[in-house]
Amino acid sequence: MRDTWRELETYLRGFMTTLAEPPHAILAISGHWEVNVPTVNAGAHPPLLFDYGGFPDRTYRLTWPAPGAPELATRVRQLLSDAGIASGTESARGWDHGVFVPMKVMMPGADIPLVQLSMQHGLDPAAHLAIGRALKTKAC
Repeated sequence: MRDTWRELETYLRGFMTTLAEPPHAILAISGHWEVNVPTVNAGAHPPLLFDYGGFPDRTYRLTWPAPGAPELATRVRQLLSDAGIASGTESARGWDHGVFVPMKVMMPGADIPLVQLSMQHGLDPAAHLAIGRALKTKAC
């Protein structure tokens, strides 16, 4: 199992070098945030949400101070709306460990703004594919 985690860490650490240019912002869809309608975190400086328990104390002192991207959050909501998909906005929620742990490995400098998008309650595959189609654009 440790080899699997090391391979994942190696992949994440090198991911940004595989891109032709660094992104201006990142949209991360979290499997640890599920609400009634797809919801975007529009906070300018979201904190970390330690949504786990029973881990060593050091894991509750992690930091990853990447900025949010309220403009991208607005654009995501507009794309969803244009596709007839209702959505919500949340500005106070922090980034959960499904986002901040891999992002901390991938971008330790926390220098690219991030927006987090929730999953929709019920996890209907057709609904999530529709969300993906609505967001599939270079206009973001």
